Amino acid sequence: MAFPPEFSSTLTYANRYDLDEIDVFLEGNSSNPMFFSVSGLPNQLSFGKHYFNLSILDPKKQDYKLRDNSRILFEFKSSNNVVLKSDITELNQRNGVATCFVEVLEDPLRTYKEVKDGEGTLTIVGSLRRKRRNTADTIPIPRKFVGAMNYRCTFPIQIRKNLINADSPKVLQSKHEIKTALGNFSFAKNSVTTRKNASTGTLYDVKGVATNIPKKGKATS
Repeated sequence: MAFPPEFSSTLTYANRYDLDEIDVFLEGNSSNPMFFSVSGLPNQLSFGKHYFNLSILDPKKQDYKLRDNSRILFEFKSSNNVVLKSDITELNQRNGVATCFVEVLEDPLRTYKEVKDGEGTLTIVGSLRRKRRNTADTIPIPRKFVGAMNYRCTFPIQIRKNLINADSPKVLQSKHEIKTALGNFSFAKNSVTTRKNASTGTLYDVKGVATNIPKKGKATS
């Protein structure tokens, strides 16, 4: 993923990067992320796939900014150092927000360890440069960090593998449309009641026409 954000799904995070262990110039955290924003991630991750949004914060109040064409990498780890599968989806919102996912697998592959419950981490890294308008008292980026992954931000995550109904909502469409749901609903102005002594409710097609009302002398199955 590059900056400015393109958010095409070109990276596979099955590999291990150990982003939490690399040497960086500047460190951020969930209380002061400075450059990255994470939203929509469930408070607790169970088995299954969970979606979240990753976006770039306005660096107006910062002494540095993300370098043009900087790669942005992220990695999830459990408390016992198992890397969770994660990636960017193919959904392109074209608004500076990347829709991403993390998946907690019963068999995490590439390791004999199982994912352990408890506090894990989401680590995000990118490459910073000084702003041109910086004053003389701004600390310059050391030569060894120039052009490298020199900024890291760490967010805590909670893993509860067997939590019931913890899967996050799935993305159904990428367009903003107003549309009625297709299903067993009637859109008549008056309220619709169930037939007297009926053992089942009334089913309606997409045009609001009842489909299972028996004709005289016949019974529904």
